[in-house]
Amino acid sequence: MEIHVDGWSANIRFSSAHFIPKLGKCSRIHGHDYGVKIRLHGEKVKGILIDFTDLKKAMRDAISELDHKLLIPGNSSEAVYKVENGEVEVRYEDKRIVAVERDVHVCDVEVTSSEELSYYVGRKIAMNLGCRPNLTAMEVSIEEGPGQGSFVEIDLNE
Repeated sequence: MEIHVDGWSANIRFSSAHFIPKLGKCSRIHGHDYGVKIRLHGEKVKGILIDFTDLKKAMRDAISELDHKLLIPGNSSEAVYKVENGEVEVRYEDKRIVAVERDVHVCDVEVTSSEELSYYVGRKIAMNLGCRPNLTAMEVSIEEGPGQGSFVEIDLNE
């Protein structure tokens, strides 16, 4: 059994700024309106896979900390950051960015690409759903605009 939610239609989206070092114009700070899509796989229990309300809440909770923030790749070998005195300083290439700490979210990723963000958000959704033995896998997509994104598959039995 499979169910899906399209974040563009269900209003499960966020706006953020990011940069990708050493990737041409993408190395400049720029922003996207991101949409989250999910396909959830498993076996029905009492006729349903999961209550859509629970799934959408898990999705919204997973992205709430990303909305209207500058996303910093916390595991980057290219972009080094430090937090000091309520500010976040990021250095990469010949650039230096300083932002107020509350306007930044450091993601546990190498780069803040849609590929990496799909996995990052997918892990958070899985944690928010908790242990549900009937759920087996999910595919999560972060789209940088309708129709342009990447899917990652996450095994929920691990």
